[in-house]
Amino acid sequence: MEGRRIKLIGFTSFENVDDARRKLLEAVNISVSEEEVEALHSVGRISSRTVTASKDFPPYDRAAVDGLAVKYMDISGASESNPIPLKLAGRVEAGSENPPGLKEGEAIIVFTGAPIPYGADAVVPFEFSKIDGDIVYIFKSVARFRNISFRGEDFKKGDVLLERGEIVRPWHVAALAQSSIEKVHVFRKIRVAIINTGNEVYDPVTNPDGKLPNSTGPLIAAYVKELGGEPLTYGVIRDDKEEISRNVDRALDKSDIVIITGGTSVGGKDLVPDALASLPNSRLVFHGVNLRPGRTAGAFVIKGKPVLMLSGLPVACLVGLENFFKPILSKITGLKLPPEPVVEARLSRPIANAVGFRSYYRVAVYEDGGELIAEPLRLTGSGILSTLLKGNGLLVINEDVEGYDKGEIVKVRLLKSPYQGKPRFLY
Repeated sequence: MEGRRIKLIGFTSFENVDDARRKLLEAVNISVSEEEVEALHSVGRISSRTVTASKDFPPYDRAAVDGLAVKYMDISGASESNPIPLKLAGRVEAGSENPPGLKEGEAIIVFTGAPIPYGADAVVPFEFSKIDGDIVYIFKSVARFRNISFRGEDFKKGDVLLERGEIVRPWHVAALAQSSIEKVHVFRKIRVAIINTGNEVYDPVTNPDGKLPNSTGPLIAAYVKELGGEPLTYGVIRDDKEEISRNVDRALDKSDIVIITGGTSVGGKDLVPDALASLPNSRLVFHGVNLRPGRTAGAFVIKGKPVLMLSGLPVACLVGLENFFKPILSKITGLKLPPEPVVEARLSRPIANAVGFRSYYRVAVYEDGGELIAEPLRLTGSGILSTLLKGNGLLVINEDVEGYDKGEIVKVRLLKSPYQGKPRFLY
């Protein structure tokens, strides 16, 4: 049952994060158009169509090394003590067309990328041979088909080069070029309005001496960019209900999604829920979830668009982005991201969990004595950015688990490479 938020008292209960996410995705019914861009300029964009190879690559059998194209049976048994002489019958450069055929007892010089002469079934590297006029001596046998890259070995016509929903990476661009594909279809960049609230929060550029710089806004903007979106920053809005409503209403007209941080809890100045509820065509989806950190997260749908309410503290905000913003993006675009590696590590000390909450612990993972050790950093301190810098792993403890004892093996989502040995900051 959905709990209520009572100012200066608290939440009567917290909604299960999975149920909240499901309700949010059911409520989201927005779409974005696609556009065609040059493949070279598509890096970082989300593909809106599956792209397949237009031809085989390589387009013909070709030499994988510089050497001599031969018939395998002609060089079988060749060695330094038993060199096999062959007649040198020509040479083929990379890019050549209509290479000469190869007869028994002959060899043809080929260079990397050159088409294999008809009749040849192996390439002997130059270092295993000696050329003397029009005779070449082979000092080492190679296996049949060795050093030959066959037609379609890289990819065949119709093979998938880029899937719908994939973020275009540099290797995709290379594959598209190999298949002579100059343009691809990508989703228009999803526009995400970012509004930060709080009288105590300052823009670190315009007010570098402010006591609480707005680091959460830049974090969200960078997160959106990394996933191929376009952040629209509105800066810091003061704790004023009408001003918050006015800015959200303006942002909705220019964006697909709005993310607003701060002012979502139960304090006297936590005005965001009331400000959003006052807007026309506004519907609350959820507010208050069993997440630690980030339990004050919530969402409205206004004018048919999702408005996420997330914590103004950067770590809690990041947990909210992972659980609510990324799934919305996945629904709209079919976003496909490579899975982060999961490793097993031994806990260096006991770790507790409040039953009923899904907790995200930042941990430092390091190698010690041939095994991985996970040292919990902290769960509280949602504004402690250093835990994201020093922590290289994420331990998620489900709501039905009370915690883990020291020495237990746990599964950790690895965010960066493990430290080689215990890092200094843990001493």
